[in-house]
Amino acid sequence: MESPDHATLDRLLRGVDIPPCPAVLLSLQQEIASPNGSLGRIAQIVGTDVALAASVLKVANSPALGLSRHVGSISQAVSVLGMRALSALTAGIMLRAALSGGSSLYLERFWDSAARVASLCANLSREFKGVPTEMAYSFGLFHDCGIAVLMKRFPSYTETLESASAAYDQSFTSVEEAHHATNHAAVGYFLTRTWGLPKEISKATLLHHDLSIFDGDADHTAAQARTLVSFATLAEHIAHSQRYLTDDTNWSRGKSAVMAHLGISEQDVCDLKESYCDL
Repeated sequence: MESPDHATLDRLLRGVDIPPCPAVLLSLQQEIASPNGSLGRIAQIVGTDVALAASVLKVANSPALGLSRHVGSISQAVSVLGMRALSALTAGIMLRAALSGGSSLYLERFWDSAARVASLCANLSREFKGVPTEMAYSFGLFHDCGIAVLMKRFPSYTETLESASAAYDQSFTSVEEAHHATNHAAVGYFLTRTWGLPKEISKATLLHHDLSIFDGDADHTAAQARTLVSFATLAEHIAHSQRYLTDDTNWSRGKSAVMAHLGISEQDVCDLKESYCDL
């Protein structure tokens, strides 16, 4: 349950380029951390980038976040969402921009899938208490961000993804490490730390393929991480079942732990699939 030491991180990140945190996001985080931080100044920072501001408003008004009223300006978004939620949403939008580009259809599909999973995680946070909706949404968007980094780093990484997804007898990250000497959970952990996301999101990103977090003797201070991982695993299963007829090996590995943590049955999972089929 501990964070990786510097030597381990150095080994896992060797040769992997982590995109730097954008200046706009740094300014936003500094304003939020300041004891004299103001909502007006935060809105002004986001508003300096017209495209970013438009994207923030689009996400803020999406059904995923379930706001009770339409948000028409960044100032309203700050007051309705809160400063930290706005920061996390901004980070997600900017990360997609930083890691997109080129002609990779696979990468575009990855981001579309991430947005779908994020929306489902937000809905699950309203079904099961434990973490705020905006945190569940952000984790759904960010938890696999290391995959996007590794796609851009290794030309053969999509083949590794297929191998890892099909491996019943190995963990996802162990297959990645066998091929590339790194894994997307560690890369995502470092990226979310570098970009100043909440520590709960970074921790859960690191651990989202580590089923030992559900063991009875696991660190009980990681309750939020377990809930976030449960939401993402279930959300991915729901999304997978709606798009593919193939087996979902990630769900097969983790379903017993996830269902026990959330207190649900196989029938409950089927009911959730049915209720979210139109989302």
